[in-house]
Amino acid sequence: MSDTTRSRAILATASRLFAKKGYSQATTAEIAREAGVAEGTLYHHFGCKDGIFLTLFDETMEGFLSGIEEILAGGRTGREALSALVRFHFGYVSRHRERFLILLRDFPVHLAVEHLAAGSPQRVRVDRITELFSRVLARGKSDGTLHLPFPVRETAEMLRGSFYGTTRLKMLDLIQAPLPRLARMMESYWQKALAPPRVMKNFRRTS
Repeated sequence: MSDTTRSRAILATASRLFAKKGYSQATTAEIAREAGVAEGTLYHHFGCKDGIFLTLFDETMEGFLSGIEEILAGGRTGREALSALVRFHFGYVSRHRERFLILLRDFPVHLAVEHLAAGSPQRVRVDRITELFSRVLARGKSDGTLHLPFPVRETAEMLRGSFYGTTRLKMLDLIQAPLPRLARMMESYWQKALAPPRVMKNFRRTS
């Protein structure tokens, strides 16, 4: 088994056990045993259980950021990019449901204090999400397909917060609607909230 294969086996096993038992209840010995590696191999690759968790976070965020950057590179209008962003978000969550459950349910307080502080690599990734959301909204404001009554950055933070809150509640089974329906609902709500006045008149006629 190559180093890469061992590393991926450890991450996959840890993700499954964290989701099933909770981060605090899964041990490195159990992860290593079920991954088919020595516990020392786990420590060699990740340092400790926290290192595994942070790797899962980093990989999940990198994939998410790459998806948003592809949307922005696609030549869409701001309005089209916003719709694509909503659909991508909920599709990505659906494809990585196990990881989102772990990250949104189990993020350890001690890791949040240290690794979500300003300037940390993890905080940079989180802030990058807001920056990319801001670019989507700014494009819509510039091309006239979105109407922003509040500053772009603040609206982007609210957009990100609505995604985070809805996704977290869904991961905790506190929302019954399936993810595809949540995507349609979120897309509809944000499109109406940010619709230019002329478009909003059409919404009212058809609703």
